Amino acid sequence: MDQEHEYERSRKKAHKRRLIKTIITKCRYSIQSFSKATWKGSSYGAIFITMLLIISMGFDFYSGLGRAVDIGIFIVIAIPGTWLAVKVGTISTGYIKKLPSLFLASIFVSGFAIIYTLDQYRELDHILPLAYTLLGVGIVIGGLVGYPLTKGVRKPVSFVLLTIGIIASGAFFYWLFTPGFEDYRSQIAVEPLSPVSSNPAGSGNYSVQTFTYGSGTDKQRIAFGKQVDLTSQAVNASALIGEWSKVREWFWGFKDTNVPLNGRVWMPEGKGEFPLVLIVHGNHKMEDFSDEGYAYLGELLASRGFITVSVDENFLNSSWSGGVAGDINGRAWILLQHLKQIESFNQKKDTPFYQKVDMNEIALIGHSRGGQAAILAAKFNNLERYPNNATMRFDFNYDIETVVAIAPTDYQTLSDRKIEMDDINYLLLHGSYDSDLSEFEGDRQYNGIQLTGGDQAMKAALYIDRANHGQFNTTWGDNDTYFPFTLLLNKKPLLSGEEQRQIAKTYVSGFLEATLHGDESFKPMFEDYRYALEWLPDTTYINKYEDPSYSIFADYEEDVDVTTTSSPFINVTAGSLLQWYEGELEYRRDKERANHGVFLKWNPSYSKNGHYTLNLSKPLQDPYALKENSELTFTAANLSEAEDQESVDFSVTLSSNGETATVLLSDIMPLHPVLPVRHTKTVYFEKDRYGEPTEPVLQTFNIPMSYFMKDNPSIDLKKIDALAFQFNQPSKGRIFIDQIGVNQTN
Repeated sequence: MDQEHEYERSRKKAHKRRLIKTIITKCRYSIQSFSKATWKGSSYGAIFITMLLIISMGFDFYSGLGRAVDIGIFIVIAIPGTWLAVKVGTISTGYIKKLPSLFLASIFVSGFAIIYTLDQYRELDHILPLAYTLLGVGIVIGGLVGYPLTKGVRKPVSFVLLTIGIIASGAFFYWLFTPGFEDYRSQIAVEPLSPVSSNPAGSGNYSVQTFTYGSGTDKQRIAFGKQVDLTSQAVNASALIGEWSKVREWFWGFKDTNVPLNGRVWMPEGKGEFPLVLIVHGNHKMEDFSDEGYAYLGELLASRGFITVSVDENFLNSSWSGGVAGDINGRAWILLQHLKQIESFNQKKDTPFYQKVDMNEIALIGHSRGGQAAILAAKFNNLERYPNNATMRFDFNYDIETVVAIAPTDYQTLSDRKIEMDDINYLLLHGSYDSDLSEFEGDRQYNGIQLTGGDQAMKAALYIDRANHGQFNTTWGDNDTYFPFTLLLNKKPLLSGEEQRQIAKTYVSGFLEATLHGDESFKPMFEDYRYALEWLPDTTYINKYEDPSYSIFADYEEDVDVTTTSSPFINVTAGSLLQWYEGELEYRRDKERANHGVFLKWNPSYSKNGHYTLNLSKPLQDPYALKENSELTFTAANLSEAEDQESVDFSVTLSSNGETATVLLSDIMPLHPVLPVRHTKTVYFEKDRYGEPTEPVLQTFNIPMSYFMKDNPSIDLKKIDALAFQFNQPSKGRIFIDQIGVNQTN
């Protein structure tokens, strides 16, 4: 009996083993069958996405041989080239039998081609997630479509997979070509202040004459070639530029030893003299000419009495054939050569410039690399020799009164030193959605402008939410990067091109009116953007300002002692704070900003009476003395997290002989919440390429003494012994404070 039971148990165990083996065999067969049905489609999917990427490059490629030839070159590279590479890969991987060789070769070749292609435009660690994503999309969609093509579309599984493949393909390409998505912004109402002048973006009273000057032999630009109105001289820029390739020489028809001086001119009609304004573009594809993109400024400024020239420096721009070393130095030097040329024209009776130019009133405007070239040209203008090669003499010394930098770069140095200038009028414009220069680099350039009081110069910065890099130039548009990367940009939040250029017209024109025409009625709009709000599109603005009337007694550049300031008669105390330390403000990607200040963090649950106090051991003396018509000034930036967009508010208190007077910051001007930015439609590309979602931007605050006196008429401004920032509001916050001082208003 026991033997029978043992036999039955053995038989059942054997049956279970056979059953499990059968199930495993069927599953393995199903997996193998499914793999056989999809691998070919996946292989072709990977090849197709690679070919598509390579062909797409041809639509933004300029060889100089014609559009059809350009696209044809990339079609030849993409289709026969990729397929040949796959075939070579198939042979080389044929020994691997576990997976189909075509599939493995497709993955290898496509992965290499995609990574190599994208790496030509961005650093490798920035593009790897994107490369993997593109390859994965090709494999998955190809497999979904390939299965029914292999097994037949009538099978239910084939129909389902084909449907999913079509939907997935449509969704991918829909996502690729949509403009992106809106981001969340905490809205703070900012009331405009009554304008104290007319809208500077309005056309002036002058009729405008337009013409060009140039070599007359330009191979690529008919406006500077056969149709040029005025012939200019060529210059030898080889000492500053270098690396002028044979391909560049072939395309343009000249070497770096005979670079042309080409310019588009908008001139007021009427008797001169008129101030002179040069505008220079930045780096773009050299075959996509950039100088044409500032006509909107040229027309406006000329109508208001400024001779305006858009300078052609396209031959220094990047190309498929490579870039030019030392291009910023070359751009700056060529700007000064244009001044020389125009000065010569101004003295010749047979030119439209004759006795029309006021060479004592000159402004330089630059966009992107042109923005840094403009300030560098102003620096070169005051030097006797070229710092990077002193065998080269400079002999310029023009009266450059004003520099306007639009989204400028700030990577160039002279003899390893930062570019700094004294007593020059300086305006900086930059957009939060700048996907080319995602860091506010111009802020470092702004800090390098020192106002000593020797001249009545001023400097101002305007940070514009939702503005990008390219729309300040009509030919660049909303593409802040090259195709096909532009398909990844999140363009939905952007201001329109017209709105962005309206801001440029308002601020550039107003600044030139104030600095070259001497109309001080425009000055308030630079000190406080709210004076210009009626003329501007609806978005968030943050501005900084300084002129010689500002006297700073705490700039935090002196030492690492948190209890001291720039003045030996002021010491610092603080209490009930979560953080209190001095340090350097950072960009989105941790680059050096050369701007130190104090970091303060508080939370009402802990810091109910948090404070940061400057204690005065003796009363402030001129020019720092607080008077009835003076203002307390400081700059502050919101450092909250991107997801925390609550309003941040605090009080400022003056103390004198036991009397105190307090002003709530929001009663003067709101401290804007942080401005989180998503430059791209994919998080896989965002972090590595663009860094943190927010970047601190400093706002200048000016609190009139009348506000303190209104709160407490007994306060004695001559005997102020303490200045306190008090964090006694319901909100929590983290801020950066800098440039504490006094503005002695007129």
